[in-house]
Amino acid sequence: MDLEMVLNELSLETPVADISTARKLMSELIQTLIQAKKLGVKILRTDRDLNYIELTPNYPIASWRNDREVDREERRFFRSLITKVPLWSDVTEEIKSKFDLSEVWHQGKLAEGLRLALISDSLAVSLLSEPQWNTDFLELQVTEIDKNERLTDYSEKIVHASRSSHVKQHTEWIKNRIENKLFDRQVDGETLWKNRQEFFPNLIFCEQVEQQLQNLNTGNNILQQVKKRLFELEQYCKTWKTGAFNKNLLPNKTTPESDSRIQQCRQQLTIKCPGGKERLFSWHLRMTPGAWRLYFSEELGPGKIIIGYIGLKLK
Repeated sequence: MDLEMVLNELSLETPVADISTARKLMSELIQTLIQAKKLGVKILRTDRDLNYIELTPNYPIASWRNDREVDREERRFFRSLITKVPLWSDVTEEIKSKFDLSEVWHQGKLAEGLRLALISDSLAVSLLSEPQWNTDFLELQVTEIDKNERLTDYSEKIVHASRSSHVKQHTEWIKNRIENKLFDRQVDGETLWKNRQEFFPNLIFCEQVEQQLQNLNTGNNILQQVKKRLFELEQYCKTWKTGAFNKNLLPNKTTPESDSRIQQCRQQLTIKCPGGKERLFSWHLRMTPGAWRLYFSEELGPGKIIIGYIGLKLK
């Protein structure tokens, strides 16, 4: 499946000190984009025409593009890039529908580009205009509105780059996202179930998950998030060789249910597993939109995780 980059517009809000610094930062950004393209990332998506963004007063990107003191190959790459840069407004109807269901914030600021990167599972890229963008992951705060107009707040991590070295650190993730046919838009929930041993050889699925997955068709907004969470658990299992389960090694917030929630939902959380044993499922991952949950058990130990429930938040 094609993988895209999304430009973080917050990184363009702070003009830099001078033209020399602007040249340096643009060079860093271009090298980041070049490295991503080398690994197979297809396009950069933005919210506006890049030419008119001011890097420093009276020095917009259009001036940088024509600046003869800038490396010719970098300028040439940029020119080839902007001739086919799609805008956020061009995203598919499936993704547009998710935009209306949540707000995404980064350090107190609304982040539309990072929201698109989160929803579409794209690579977020930034101009290294401030120290906060010098990281290979970004922590986001999500406010979600469910179908009953209730608000849910939670945190989420996304893959990010502002240096070519960040992209290199994501090489395996990029390769898996592009080559893994799991992420093909035509792979629906029924296909996930039928091919679960191929896609997720280290995950064990309880019987009730079959129907929960098969109800997810290609038009269902939550399908891509379900794929993403299962993929993350599968990748974790591949590296979990010894020791206890470590929630901090998963890319997104992973929590057990509270005692009060376990008492409230004990019957629903007690699920029959393959082999006939009933287990109490507490660990869960969140999914958006719609306040969905994926419950799993790590009871079998290193390298194996049992999937017990995939669906709306239990009541």
